[in-house]
Amino acid sequence: MATLDNTYVDFLLEPPQQEEDITSEREESGTRVPVCKKRELEYLSTHGKIFHKIQDLSSTGDHRRYIITMAKPQLKRWYSSRDSSCSTKANIVLIGAGWWSQGWHLPHLHRNEEVTISAIVDSSPHPTSNLDPNLESLTTLATKYNCPIFHSLSELLESPIGKSMDGALVCTPHATHYAIGVELIQEAKRRYEEDEKNYKPLSVLMEKPMTTDVDEAIQLHTLLLERKEADKHKKDENDQRIGGGIGCFLVNHSANFRPQARAAHELIETGKLGDIRHVTAFFASPLSWIFDDPSNTGWNEKRGSMLGNGFAWGQQSHILSWIYHVAGVENLVPSKVFCHMTKSDKTGADVSHAATVICSNGATFSLSGTSLLPGNAHSDPPVAKRIEIKIFGTKGAVIYRGDDRDPSSGKLEWLRGDDEEEMGAVEVQCPDLGFEFEDLDQDGNGPASLQCFIDSCLGLDYYVGADCLTGLRSVQTIEAMYRSHVSGNCESIVDSTEES
Repeated sequence: MATLDNTYVDFLLEPPQQEEDITSEREESGTRVPVCKKRELEYLSTHGKIFHKIQDLSSTGDHRRYIITMAKPQLKRWYSSRDSSCSTKANIVLIGAGWWSQGWHLPHLHRNEEVTISAIVDSSPHPTSNLDPNLESLTTLATKYNCPIFHSLSELLESPIGKSMDGALVCTPHATHYAIGVELIQEAKRRYEEDEKNYKPLSVLMEKPMTTDVDEAIQLHTLLLERKEADKHKKDENDQRIGGGIGCFLVNHSANFRPQARAAHELIETGKLGDIRHVTAFFASPLSWIFDDPSNTGWNEKRGSMLGNGFAWGQQSHILSWIYHVAGVENLVPSKVFCHMTKSDKTGADVSHAATVICSNGATFSLSGTSLLPGNAHSDPPVAKRIEIKIFGTKGAVIYRGDDRDPSSGKLEWLRGDDEEEMGAVEVQCPDLGFEFEDLDQDGNGPASLQCFIDSCLGLDYYVGADCLTGLRSVQTIEAMYRSHVSGNCESIVDSTEES
């Protein structure tokens, strides 16, 4: 773990007027301060280098100046990431080597100079996917990324690599997440019990949805609470680790880690909207080609306790996670759900739904979504997903809408109701960023969710955009949606394993 204190430092960011100017340093009031372009500021903010405060000192046009307040660990991280001599790296294991791993996770991790891909784990020597017929074998991946391969998690955990890894990124079929999560938590527990003072924390980034079984989601959350409880009296108050062997347990809802989500969450957390009373949300994805294809069994076929599979598990989990994170998992606790779904004639997968969610405090939200938007989200050029979220409180509202391939298509708006003189006024949050939701970019080092996971692996502070409780709320809601569709009735949320 980093031994730096958590005091904050201020420095100036001022974009050079010439685009080709490189980042440098200059004297400012007797202090050495970094100088960089505005676009670098936005890049850093978007990719997980967390600022405590940004004060805009802009005049007009493109000449912008900022005073940035950043925690010292993040400031050191920023300088270290620009220093090729920095030797500290996170040892990360990738579990699951399918379409998303080969197209996104492995290239992102490989490009990151702060990461060593320690191993790849997959039960198949040559993963296959109808979404990409050209997937590479594990042998080829081992050569390409210069790492060993394992065919099971237990095999990995018996090896020195498994015992020394900093983090595990889990990208396997939805129904396998629970068993893998339990094994990783048990490994973290073993480390803690072996050496409580000097154990190496194990961080986990789990692909969404966290599970597709509500009992399993509850049990994962319970196991993590036990680890947190295990050494709560031993941890430093500034230590962000869950504890008991665990560094972090994040769910890879990349939209939750965007600056816009953080800004919306802060508005609600600081009381700007008052008590949350109503939410409306709509999500349309151009993914019929997935849910209408019988060969895409992982997306369309029921497994285990699942009452259905399709758009709700595969896509609507994104928007639910965003709502629960931004509004606060304690502010919106789902209690009852009524839902109707329409199904694909070819696969039986759900392709659209309309749902009403009633929360324990009386708040309601209306949720609808569909995969019937024409086009292909992964074609060249891709067709954008369409998102619209409105959160209403007793003192104001937040509206966030647009398409996820065009930042200029929308913005995050705060409609004020907290001040008589400003009643109804609209304040745009993160005006330079516009609308962004999932981060699907295959270039670069990956989304902010991945960067926050890496931060945890390195022992640094990280933003918790989607933790296990957020994942649990999403699973509880979706599972009740399927039950309601089957029964035709309003169904209660399962909040303990005894109730199911």
